[in-house]
Amino acid sequence: MESLLGKTESNAISSSLVKGFITARKRGHRMFHRVMSGIEKPGELRLITLTTAKVEANDSFQKDFRKLRMRLLRRGLLLDYIRCREMTKSGLRHEHILFRGSYIEQVYLSHLWEEIHGSPVVDIRKVHTKAGMAGYLAKYASKAIAARTAYSWGWVWRGFCHSWELVKKAGWLYGYTMADCLTFWRWCVMVSYKPDERMKEWLERRRCILPSVANADTGSGLILGRHCSITYANICGKSIRFGCDSG
Repeated sequence: MESLLGKTESNAISSSLVKGFITARKRGHRMFHRVMSGIEKPGELRLITLTTAKVEANDSFQKDFRKLRMRLLRRGLLLDYIRCREMTKSGLRHEHILFRGSYIEQVYLSHLWEEIHGSPVVDIRKVHTKAGMAGYLAKYASKAIAARTAYSWGWVWRGFCHSWELVKKAGWLYGYTMADCLTFWRWCVMVSYKPDERMKEWLERRRCILPSVANADTGSGLILGRHCSITYANICGKSIRFGCDSG
């Protein structure tokens, strides 16, 4: 009886570890995609790391960050951002913030953060490798449940995660690969084309005809409907079509 109980408990622990690993991996993948989505938009990218000096100050971090952001925003220095929380072993809260904006002197940033949050230790550096930076933030996002992420509406656009889910669903429904969906998504972000309303209508009405087979002229094709308003995206040598039944 004891061995059975021990085996059951062991299986439960193993299942919990597997679920935890899968959840962490999903968090990392989501963070990677969200960072890469915003990176497609124009603008210089920089990474800021903000620290906390005392555990008691953890609770005021969010409020203090908003103060810092508003001061920098008024000066046109920090525009849109995506950030990831990190909790150190000593229980102090750090945040890694990837942002679009202008050059900020480290001394000036340190002075502001010490005045607002009481911690002068900050780091700022320019981003040179986009995919590497996305992987860097994804690593922190997958480390722990406490490693939450947040972003400004202008990082891509408001509700862009929902937009991406619609693109994936459309690709799945009409038999296109994830690579095709990503290519179309990159184009949407680059030209600020928000597919939400039209794609939601396509998916809800289900009046779309089977997708056309790609031909030599169009390369890879994605067509949702026979009577279509078609948008073309020519990226990486591919042509992807999305359209809707206008009837």
